[in-house]
Amino acid sequence: MSLWFGVGAFVVVALVFLLVPLFRQKSALAGRQGDVRWPAVGVLGVLPALTVGLYIYLGAPAILKEQALTQAQSNYDVDGMVKALEDKLKATPNDPEGWYALGRAYIAFTRYADAEQALSKATTQAPQDARIIAQYAEAMALKQGSLDGRPLELVQQALEISYEETKALELAGLSAFQKENWAEALHYWRRLLKLLPKETEHHEAIAQAVQMAERKLDLRLGGTGMPMPAVPAEPRKAPH
Repeated sequence: MSLWFGVGAFVVVALVFLLVPLFRQKSALAGRQGDVRWPAVGVLGVLPALTVGLYIYLGAPAILKEQALTQAQSNYDVDGMVKALEDKLKATPNDPEGWYALGRAYIAFTRYADAEQALSKATTQAPQDARIIAQYAEAMALKQGSLDGRPLELVQQALEISYEETKALELAGLSAFQKENWAEALHYWRRLLKLLPKETEHHEAIAQAVQMAERKLDLRLGGTGMPMPAVPAEPRKAPH
């Protein structure tokens, strides 16, 4: 099991905590119709999870010998861990996993421009890693306040690499929902639900989003006789 597998322990730095700025940009009309709002996790929940992830990533024997980092870990000093990771990447910049971890940490602290830069480096060094590409898309979207344009292109790129990339499915569903493409949003979010661990905040948040999209689709189709709108086809895998 690779060291990076542990960094996944700080996955879900929380949907809403990261994406609320995107939800709030809907028009007043869309706002009256309802919004996707996930339960906020809050800083007290995010920082310990983030600390665990950084602890594991930086927890190689050579790193653990550094007294400053050891103290940071024992005190749940996330700022200290981020600084340690920044210093590590200055010394060894060819580390896509390190840039990925740093980018996620920056997102947690709403440092979106820094997150975009860090994740751009990660993507350059690992251009076929769907997980990194999707996270880069999120950082870019948070910085510009919208998933439109390049962020959505990156989301689709990530899905072409892996149609089970959870962050990409999450963002693709969100983009479709914001455009009132309820069936498309359901397509992505239902697939995402199957991949998420049950009885977690992430699963619950997406389940709520699915229910809201289902209600909106029912309202659109109810009594009209309209056929179910088309949904995106799963990308075909290239033959070996």
